Amino acid sequence: MDLFEAYPELTEKGSSALQGRSVRLISLAGIVYDADNFYFELGEQRNWGHLPDGDVAIGVGTPKVQPDDTYPRHHTLIQHIRKQWQLQVDLFPAGHGYVLDEQLKVHVLEDTPANVPYLLVLSPPRLGGGDVPDALAQAVYLLPVAHGHTNNARRSMLKVSREALPQFLAPESWALDEIRQEPWAVLRAERPLPITARLRPILALRGLRHLIEAEAVPGLLSF
Repeated sequence: MDLFEAYPELTEKGSSALQGRSVRLISLAGIVYDADNFYFELGEQRNWGHLPDGDVAIGVGTPKVQPDDTYPRHHTLIQHIRKQWQLQVDLFPAGHGYVLDEQLKVHVLEDTPANVPYLLVLSPPRLGGGDVPDALAQAVYLLPVAHGHTNNARRSMLKVSREALPQFLAPESWALDEIRQEPWAVLRAERPLPITARLRPILALRGLRHLIEAEAVPGLLSF
């Protein structure tokens, strides 16, 4: 889906990261949180990878869906979270947003309407061939919890306290036994995980890490 067809409001924002470029929207993701914690999900076993030393690498990320014709776009994501996480979330309209380009430079979008995502993470096209866009984009929304809890979620979950988010995102990965010893993290796994597994923040969380490192948002985050 073309990014500017999905969000025509972006054509008026004039960001140098977007202007005059062909950008394909490939996924919608949501940062789920409440007053005390952030909530992330572990990747399914079929998506696990392996590190050079042979250890299993498990991605830790946000709920994610592919864009469709639903409008506003985030409704599909909210419905997915309700079904998979057994959790009701709302959209937080920040009133501004960010673009993280392929060179990891942060661009600010000011005075954004509610439908425009909080963060657009750009990445290079993965495949060649005809009709190749200049960049791919993941749209990331802020989704505070309205009611419910993740105890009944159909996914393995990681809860991280708000004040510890920068600490969690700082390293490239966490050993499973290390994260379980941290007082600010609670891991709930659907099934036993490999004892030597490492947890690695993936696309949307890496984007959030770069916002924090660039001091684009406060370390404890104000939303």
